[in-house]
Amino acid sequence: MPKYEINPLQPKPEFDIMYFMEIAGESRIDQEIMDEFEPYWDKWAAENIKAYELKNTEGEGKFLLIYLDEEVDNTIEGIWQDSPTHGLLFHAMAITMVMSSAQGFVPELSDGKCAPLPRPGEGILGAFDELGLTWNDEGTVNRKYAVLTPYPYTGGCEVCYLSATCPKSTVAKQ
Repeated sequence: MPKYEINPLQPKPEFDIMYFMEIAGESRIDQEIMDEFEPYWDKWAAENIKAYELKNTEGEGKFLLIYLDEEVDNTIEGIWQDSPTHGLLFHAMAITMVMSSAQGFVPELSDGKCAPLPRPGEGILGAFDELGLTWNDEGTVNRKYAVLTPYPYTGGCEVCYLSATCPKSTVAKQ
């Protein structure tokens, strides 16, 4: 079984309002909600976002793992319970933060490309375990806001674990 070295990285998410509005499916955002976002964005960017390079110590293979910790999941769930509209906007903000961070490490993702999800082998699953994460067979982890992708970029749909079921797939049989 390959062993993966877990190297912490320093994510630097940037808030791009146009990217956020695209994710949120909105054409405009009130200043009031932007003012609400600011303390959350600042705190999450400083304390709650985690980024790692997972490197195969026995050969080829490096991956980028970025996620927001459980505190963020719980905060957004609480906001969602109070106001589904606000919850949806904070959900979009969390996605924006994770993907903005990923784009900082894998610039190709800024060109509108998806972050392909690799099929995790035993080594990656071991690294997840060390980090307190759990992989689910449908291609998710036990964090709502997370991305795992080859690092550096090595292709899109053709290397993605979800290519057979993803509606954006360019290789799935339609």
